[in-house]
Amino acid sequence: MKITQHTPTQLTLRHTPIALWLIGSIFTIIGVITLILFSKASTFTCERVQPNQGNCELIHAHFVISKTLIISLHELKNAEIVMTRNRQIDSFFLLKPHYRVTLLTSNQRIPLSIYGSTKREKQDIIAAKINAFLKNAEATSLLIKQDNRWLIYFISGLLIIIGLFAELSKILTITFDKTQESLKIERHGLLGTQCIEHSLQDIKKVKLNTSFAFNSRTVFYQVVLLLKSGEGIPLTPSSSLGKTKKQNRVDQITQFLQ
Repeated sequence: MKITQHTPTQLTLRHTPIALWLIGSIFTIIGVITLILFSKASTFTCERVQPNQGNCELIHAHFVISKTLIISLHELKNAEIVMTRNRQIDSFFLLKPHYRVTLLTSNQRIPLSIYGSTKREKQDIIAAKINAFLKNAEATSLLIKQDNRWLIYFISGLLIIIGLFAELSKILTITFDKTQESLKIERHGLLGTQCIEHSLQDIKKVKLNTSFAFNSRTVFYQVVLLLKSGEGIPLTPSSSLGKTKKQNRVDQITQFLQ
């Protein structure tokens, strides 16, 4: 909180939450990037008309883009597990082994899904299901769906919401005016301006509130204006570290009100 005006008759303080705006922007950007990069789904369907006739359709959906591949049933030989090392949402900065089902045709290898899994057992089950369908001439249809989008939507949505809340933090302006015998507290934000006024005669004192967190050794401080009615009005948006600056503000306001 900075003093923007200090005269014998007027004292104005302003807090601009630049740090919260920056943090909010980072959270929002990470949320959007997560949604774009990791929102993926794969659908594999097969329809058998006769023992050796039919088609399989593989759809890869990535965010708003989808790709469809048609594979003739007689060209599809089998499914196997391939291990790769890549980055996923839970281990972006580490290359971990991931297992992915691959479809083998007479001339190519086709990944069943865009993303893999760290759990080979799940991929083994999917591969076994495909191979069982290929070997069983009496089976008429097969459907396999792999979709992580709901998890990604939840994570991305949470990050974006946190970011937006931080970005909506308001500019706080506090004006003590001896000429008009008034205290004006204004909060300016994207959604509008809120203004609260009190008489200087309503002010009892300005004090520094303390609170503890973590292991009870970390102390947070907040400048609070105490009214004669018993109501406490925070002059800093939240409790934070740094006693010296806040104590200086308490002393400056107290001295001005005398």
